[in-house]
Amino acid sequence: MKIKLLILANNFEASKKGLEDYFDEVDKKSLADVLVDTDGNVLIDGEEITEWDSVYIDSEPKAFNYLRVLLETLEHKDIQCNLESTSIAVQGKKPFLFSVLSDKGVNIPDQVAISTEKGLTEIERELDFPLLAKKYSSFELAESQIFEGFDDLKAFSELSEHGNDFIMIQEYKEDDIFDILYVDDSMISLKLEASPWDKAESASVAKKYHSISGSQKKSVKKAVNSLGANICRVRLCGDEVIDIDSRPDLVEFKEKSGKNVFGRVADALKEDDN
Repeated sequence: MKIKLLILANNFEASKKGLEDYFDEVDKKSLADVLVDTDGNVLIDGEEITEWDSVYIDSEPKAFNYLRVLLETLEHKDIQCNLESTSIAVQGKKPFLFSVLSDKGVNIPDQVAISTEKGLTEIERELDFPLLAKKYSSFELAESQIFEGFDDLKAFSELSEHGNDFIMIQEYKEDDIFDILYVDDSMISLKLEASPWDKAESASVAKKYHSISGSQKKSVKKAVNSLGANICRVRLCGDEVIDIDSRPDLVEFKEKSGKNVFGRVADALKEDDN
């Protein structure tokens, strides 16, 4: 019996090639090609989603609301996917994400969320400098920077547009930073060799394969279990979880670690298949 994978993504060719070794057939489409009708049918260019056994989605943050509808439909049809509707609903909204992690007792830095500089009124009482500020626009990270004093942070916040942007502000303790690929209870960790905060988190920063401690592994596992996530990237600063991303760079983890990243992802996508 053939096992077919559908990838819903843009700019995903390198990862598609990596996954092709583990499936009999791999097709790639855009999330924009997907239609969900009122009867709960999912069509991709006229074909039923049930033509595929598994689905891997690498969706842009702006598609968050539509993505949740699609994931709920896939779960109803028992189609294995790298994302889950409940987890993505939390990850897509960073203030809510950290609220959930805090409620679950996950080790995270003290932080606040604001929409304009007016929200800074009480910040000097709530948090201690230095602070890491991350500006999001339409759920997507636009800029991040470390601040040592209130005036520079205020100027950074004044550029935000109320109703469209929000800013996450976290206490920052200088420590080693790691990106961890979590796949179905396994972890592959990369250590960042420089600070990524002078630009967006997606800025090119050298990374190398590096083990993490037992306490760091516990922080990662507790965080992903709190969300019900199966495949994601967790960023640590020391032992603290400072971000979780549902769009890990599979090629980067493969190239930097030398580990069988695509095999692990494929196994997770096929684990419920008969």
